[in-house]
Amino acid sequence: MKTMNSKIVFGQYYHAQSWIHKLDPRTKLICLFSLMISIFLITNLYILLGMLGLIIVLVLFSKIPVVKFLQGLKMMAFLMMFTVIFQILFNRSGNLTASYNFNLDIFNLALAITLLLIYFILGKFVKKFRLLTFLLILAISLLSQYHFTFSKILVSYKVNIYDEGIISSLKVVTRIIILISLSSLLTLTTKPTDLNNGLESVVKPLKIFKVNVSIFSMMISLALRFIPTLINEANRILKAQASRGVDFKEGKLREKITQIISLLIPMFVIAYKRAEDLANAMEARGYIPGAERSKLNELKFCYSDYLTFIFSVIILGVIISLRIVL
Repeated sequence: MKTMNSKIVFGQYYHAQSWIHKLDPRTKLICLFSLMISIFLITNLYILLGMLGLIIVLVLFSKIPVVKFLQGLKMMAFLMMFTVIFQILFNRSGNLTASYNFNLDIFNLALAITLLLIYFILGKFVKKFRLLTFLLILAISLLSQYHFTFSKILVSYKVNIYDEGIISSLKVVTRIIILISLSSLLTLTTKPTDLNNGLESVVKPLKIFKVNVSIFSMMISLALRFIPTLINEANRILKAQASRGVDFKEGKLREKITQIISLLIPMFVIAYKRAEDLANAMEARGYIPGAERSKLNELKFCYSDYLTFIFSVIILGVIISLRIVL
């Protein structure tokens, strides 16, 4: 079954005929953890970009529309932008790459305020490309302060950019892109039932520590399954309240808190109702927590699973070796 027409990617399954879809879920989980460990061990930017290239190749081989992965990255766009700005402005290690002097006068201040007002006014009518619009406004304001001074200077400040700040920001952004792409690749190519069975099998050694792995894997699977469902319910509530005249972007702080409460209460009721319906459905089908259950489709490794597993282990081994040598 194909995914719903939703912008939420995480937790959904997209049906396609690719070799990644046919891999055993245990192989996908183990390789996911292996690649994630490798990503955090990499300190060289070029090796990290090479890993990003590998992930892009896997995305293309999955036969899933690239826009699905871009939708997942879009949700983290603000975090990545904030990370880049923070690293460039406050990372003072390395060699000085560039230094810029900015002068804020009355004209530049009025221009910045005008652009922000235009941004907020357009935001009520144009919902797309808001982040790009904000970056454009920020760039225009900074260029005006850097090149033009028409009146008495109110504030002068200098921005120093170091090479380590640029490299560090690129590393963090690349890691975020790889992690989100890997997570989306796992959920988009694996059915929730297979993911649950694979997770239960992978964490089975935790039984030694008296951990009920069946309940643990069921909790993780249900959480993944209900993330897009609850977000869709929240969007429905927002649209219903907007049709009644409620605007979450307008009003004073006290009014916004009241509006958020009006969103949280129905969300809590809906989540509780869905959990109760799910519990009743599981009980009606004879589900007993912790009991041994047979499976309709037994998980079996094939040659592609072994090759994929060996390839991921080789990557992890090479990364560890390079970390020790370099």
